[in-house]
Amino acid sequence: MADVVILGAGYAGIRAVKTLSKLAPKGTTITVVDQNTEHEERTQLHEVAAGTMPASRITFNIQQVLPKDVQFLQAKVSKVDVSTKMVILANHAPLRYDYLIIALGFRSEDFGLPGADENALLLDNVASAQKITKTIEQHVANYKQSKDPKDLTVIVAGAGFTGVELLGELTHSMPELAKKYDTPPIKIISMEMATRILPMFDEKLANYAMDYLKSHGVTMMTGSKITKIEPNAVVYADGDQEKKVEGNTIIWTVGVSGSDVIADSGFQQRRNRVVVSNHLNLEDHPEVYIIGDVSAVMAGDSGRPYPTTAQISTQEGDQAGKNVAAALNGQPLTDFVYKPKGTVASLGSQDGIAQIGKGHKYTGFIAKMLKRVITDKSLLEDANLTTMLKQGRWPL
Repeated sequence: MADVVILGAGYAGIRAVKTLSKLAPKGTTITVVDQNTEHEERTQLHEVAAGTMPASRITFNIQQVLPKDVQFLQAKVSKVDVSTKMVILANHAPLRYDYLIIALGFRSEDFGLPGADENALLLDNVASAQKITKTIEQHVANYKQSKDPKDLTVIVAGAGFTGVELLGELTHSMPELAKKYDTPPIKIISMEMATRILPMFDEKLANYAMDYLKSHGVTMMTGSKITKIEPNAVVYADGDQEKKVEGNTIIWTVGVSGSDVIADSGFQQRRNRVVVSNHLNLEDHPEVYIIGDVSAVMAGDSGRPYPTTAQISTQEGDQAGKNVAAALNGQPLTDFVYKPKGTVASLGSQDGIAQIGKGHKYTGFIAKMLKRVITDKSLLEDANLTTMLKQGRWPL
């Protein structure tokens, strides 16, 4: 009888355990470890942060959706000792494993920018998203006494995927908030170092998103290299000059890195991502699989890993589950082959952009419908039909 331990119940971990449970030989013990009791659909965090969706709609209880033969342990992982095949936990006795799947997810990365950690609001989990919502509303409510325009200014640092989706939601929620507290319009500012937004999309689609945000009142400051963040201002370089944009709500969506457990465990890593084999395991410890945001899977001969997305994480989860089951059954392992299904970004409640397959591009309400279908499909596969029907987006 073998013991399989899966660390993390995010997109990759949930998919791995569901696949493995179906294929593993009878008698295999499967234990899922996560520091939280709730799974978070982190691709929807921007909705919670903007106040357009309650957290209850993007979370579900992990234990309730796991297969009946799988054990769940709520515990915080401190490190992994591959030499002894032990997982060290902060609040529980160590766990021994025969096979290990590490799927510990991401955290926000400030790249050492002065003041980012202290003065900006990170967006990397439900708690941080709720803090953003609360902070914005507190500042808007305070405007009646303060008359400080900074209370009515929201700055989003970063116009990548998360930043743009958050901006799209804010264009809908901020007018409602201004109406609620009877204030002047709330100013939304986007600051991005690159000269164009959304590099993962076709340029025409990226321009559509840019035009949408501008037409809905967002001040788009591309080509703005942020040099530091002060308590109530973002400082950036404009040629040889240093300038600043003032605002009492500063949201950081610039980048992410993997869980710090990776570095703490002594793995060879970069930004807490580990380069894995074609089977998604380690060459020198083939019983250890690393997937999702802590994994670096090389994209063909490019010399670069695939970007971290929910789509690739779920596919890695499926493959890791299959390969661990194959090893347990004495069968050969198979290579991971990423099959991109397209990219969709929402722009508020009724708009979006989508790039599906080869040459299929959509904008507007059709793209938004595709986003809702993807969200519901994720809930169905990660949780179950009941959760999808209760929390899904269709036909909203």
